[in-house]
Amino acid sequence: MKKDSEAFFRELKEDAVTYAALKLELLKLGAYERTGKLISVLSYGLILLILALFLMFFAFIALAFFLGDRLHSLYIGFALVSLLYLLIMGGLVLYRQTFRKMILNTVISALTTNENNHEATSEANPAGDALGT
Repeated sequence: MKKDSEAFFRELKEDAVTYAALKLELLKLGAYERTGKLISVLSYGLILLILALFLMFFAFIALAFFLGDRLHSLYIGFALVSLLYLLIMGGLVLYRQTFRKMILNTVISALTTNENNHEATSEANPAGDALGT
């Protein structure tokens, strides 16, 4: 009787240690997944931002040449575009908290959307495989 209880508690201890190790591994993998998603969202946003900046840069150069042609002075055209840049920068500085919150909400929204999609897929397919078999 005593040997049965010793074996039972030994197996219980081994199962608890195994469970704790697996739970720790699951937490690590979850952290890796969230970090990967965050990096992918930020990288994608950075690429779009760089492309938008180039687009805006060339559009403003074109605007400066257009205004310079219309006003018969390239200096005035580029001065007006520089003034427009200063107004945009002033607006960004003035409303920086609003822009920070907007960016933060966008990143959080992107991460939670990916997480919700993953949870919905996991609930629909408890086996976790792609084919649902």
